[in-house]
Amino acid sequence: MKNLVLGALLVAASSTGCIISSESTDAVITANWSFTHFADLSARSCPTGFQTATIVAQPWDPVTNELFGTPVLDKFNCSDATGTTDPLDGIYLVWVQIETDSGSSQYAKSKQYYVDTADGDAAFNFNILDDAGFFFLTWDLVDAVTQAPLTCKEAAGTGNSTVETHATIAGTSFLLSDAFPCDHGFGTTNPLLAGNYTVSVNAAISSGSIGTAPALANKVIKAQNGLTDLGHVLIPID
Repeated sequence: MKNLVLGALLVAASSTGCIISSESTDAVITANWSFTHFADLSARSCPTGFQTATIVAQPWDPVTNELFGTPVLDKFNCSDATGTTDPLDGIYLVWVQIETDSGSSQYAKSKQYYVDTADGDAAFNFNILDDAGFFFLTWDLVDAVTQAPLTCKEAAGTGNSTVETHATIAGTSFLLSDAFPCDHGFGTTNPLLAGNYTVSVNAAISSGSIGTAPALANKVIKAQNGLTDLGHVLIPID
């Protein structure tokens, strides 16, 4: 139907002396999935009773940073370990779900990636961890005194700035850190073993920290491949 409509437009344009060009931004997304036990990095296989891997492409608005519309689902046998979607057109948040055939029960959900089909076909490797998960967060910077919003450039001056997470397992001094470009506004940590954490979030430049948000206590990482949302963090800049 899309091709028929385009053909009609081209005919109409030629009869009036106008030329209309249309450049397709359709693309496909290939997902490869695997399973790992994070504690010793040993390989695992598809979990018993969860025979389906579903590639989910959820439309995303980069202006409002919000998801909208109906997700596009492409289903494959989990044992295939790979799958390619039908052509898509737009900007999407993409992940893989390991679930039952009916989709009524879910074993795990992979990390998520943003895809703009205008950039062409995309391929991702999704590793499902049976004993670990991730933290996700978004952030803004504010003046520590006035609480006025600050851009990353305003906070960093002439240098580059990052936002860092420091996750400590409850009752230990074991610390895991991640750093993200400040102007991205969001980030997902590297894998963390399932457990209870205290998380510190700060903004930094090459010379060190320029502001730290209040610590986030009792934040739980869940297996399998659980994604725990830390929410929106305001980082006061000194």
